[in-house]
Amino acid sequence: MEPSVLFTIIVPVYDLEKLVGRCLDSIRAQSFQNWECVVVDDGSTDATGPFLDEYAQKNPGFRVIHRPNGGVSAARNTGMAAAKGQWLLFVDGDDRLEPFALEWIAEKLKQFPSDGLAWRMRLETEPPFSEKRAAVPQVYTARQSGGYLVGANGSNVTNRLFSARIIRENGLAFPEGVARGEDGQFCWQYIPAFFRAWPESCIRQWDAPLYIIGTDNGSARASEKALTAHDIDWDPEESRGYAARLMKEYEGILQAMGGWDGFDERDALHFAIQYCRRFAFAVWAAQKLGEALPEGFFGPLAVGGLTRAMKARRLYNAYYWPLRLRWKRLIRAVYESDEKETKRLYWRVFLMGDLALLRRWNKL
Repeated sequence: MEPSVLFTIIVPVYDLEKLVGRCLDSIRAQSFQNWECVVVDDGSTDATGPFLDEYAQKNPGFRVIHRPNGGVSAARNTGMAAAKGQWLLFVDGDDRLEPFALEWIAEKLKQFPSDGLAWRMRLETEPPFSEKRAAVPQVYTARQSGGYLVGANGSNVTNRLFSARIIRENGLAFPEGVARGEDGQFCWQYIPAFFRAWPESCIRQWDAPLYIIGTDNGSARASEKALTAHDIDWDPEESRGYAARLMKEYEGILQAMGGWDGFDERDALHFAIQYCRRFAFAVWAAQKLGEALPEGFFGPLAVGGLTRAMKARRLYNAYYWPLRLRWKRLIRAVYESDEKETKRLYWRVFLMGDLALLRRWNKL
């Protein structure tokens, strides 16, 4: 009987002939051995494909799948379909793992077999792993999962372990054809499914930088299609009444986390940008649908409370001033600039607002 594979590492690759070898070498060098690596060549146009084939021939444990270019989501879905491991990890082809990463994760898996395990990513220019710093994880219950998802670590897929069984039983897949945010959309599917399977479990987020982000690949990432300005992808019918639902969601997350003090500085910054963007979409969608914003939308339990908390904690993004000043037209314009990938107005407003604050606030 073939032994069970514990980890499948899925690596999507597109036109990375000069960088992918470093990524694969970091996997081959793992001190823990019960793994396989599925490398998905997403229609590369350079010499990536032949390089991968030669690498897999020389190194057991690596499998290469060639497919037409469809973007990182399609490549990851192809890798998941081929995976034999009980647990899945995702590594982009221009990044790498610490050589002890799988050993560290396997040890935590023995200690906490039914919990969600997550670690941290770091730029290769940042300090390496420190066991002392990572000794005690942040713990999130099912009730707090919404707060985790909108924090600094919750919406990434390269910093956590995924159960292959949960993915298959729930038919989960990365959204193909979206312009951005595919990691977040997948996590927002997976984590609720995880807690349905193990409602008494928790997510354990360690400050352990096991994943190293390469800094020498410019704007190109693991597997991509060129992004240009595009229309906003939204469903008008599903967006009716969204502003009122969003107010309840925002209040519920704060209650579950025990208020803003339940977030550390990095998570608070990410929580602020997430809900600034969502409140901006609510303003944009209400105008498109001819709906009035609900009573209290700009009040202390919604936008007003958010901007006051941002001021108190010196958290800044391009939506801060438009939301704080309740300039609906500018809110809508900044949102469109952000979501359509044109960004010119977005960054203009960002810079002007940042200067008004003397460039002293924490930014995202």
